[in-house]
Amino acid sequence: MNTSSSNPDVHCVVQSADILGETPRWCERSARLWWVDVRRPALQSYDPVSHQHTAIRLHPDLLTGSFALRESGGFLLATVNGLCLYDPQTGKPPSFIAHPEEGHAGMRLNDGRCDRRGRFWVGSMHDTQRIPAGTLYRLGADHQYEAVFGDFVLPNSLCWSPDDRTMYFSDTHNQMTWAFDYDIGDGSLSNRRVFKDWTHQIGRPDGATVDADGCVWTCMVGSGELIRLTPGGQIDRVIQLPVTNPTCPAFGGARLDTLFITTHSQRLPPEVHAREHLAGALLALNPGVQGMPEARYRG
Repeated sequence: MNTSSSNPDVHCVVQSADILGETPRWCERSARLWWVDVRRPALQSYDPVSHQHTAIRLHPDLLTGSFALRESGGFLLATVNGLCLYDPQTGKPPSFIAHPEEGHAGMRLNDGRCDRRGRFWVGSMHDTQRIPAGTLYRLGADHQYEAVFGDFVLPNSLCWSPDDRTMYFSDTHNQMTWAFDYDIGDGSLSNRRVFKDWTHQIGRPDGATVDADGCVWTCMVGSGELIRLTPGGQIDRVIQLPVTNPTCPAFGGARLDTLFITTHSQRLPPEVHAREHLAGALLALNPGVQGMPEARYRG
């Protein structure tokens, strides 16, 4: 594939004014896109047919870095205080099932995603200091978790190849994306290697997703780019977005051919905020390729 710059029609679907929009996930059952505003905090959804937008405000103790759809309904939330099960339709309060960072002051859970066997993977980070204190955890359907590796600063980009044989993971702060050989049978990792070194780029790799062709779409926070990488780690497409800080892409819609993009507005200088009226909005575009269904947590 040849590197190309491409600018399809990028449009705003929800002017949500998120402080830190993150973790968009398409739910085929509700035909809605779900995502969080980490800092507000809020769990939000958007119906692309009716254009209805909902926002469920969460208690500050539920500051949520990521979440997963559950096979049995509702959500698994990765919060500042641990992992909890939550179904807003029941009216019941969230139920905590694990506290991986309990006793570690200043730590919170950040990017997380399920593999196609229903395990939830999530990385932790220090919320105020950029130090290599993060740990990647694997949570099973039995609610038991295990620390897999650590010593990173800001975990992001968790996603898998279509054949489940490769897992991708980024440290946004250090501008590095790695690939691992992945055993879907037991959820083990091996052969860690550099997938893409971004240290010579202006932007930093944030959230990512994989399309049906096995290419990795990465939001570049700080440079306003959406970049598609081939399975070999080569830049294939660069799409310039109308915001400096896109955070995470997700395929959605009935055919999984719409690419939704969350964005953030936190810490933007006043002069930048004044001209970027879409900072914090939910964006969408049609990239000409399809994604894959989002895996659900089986616990």
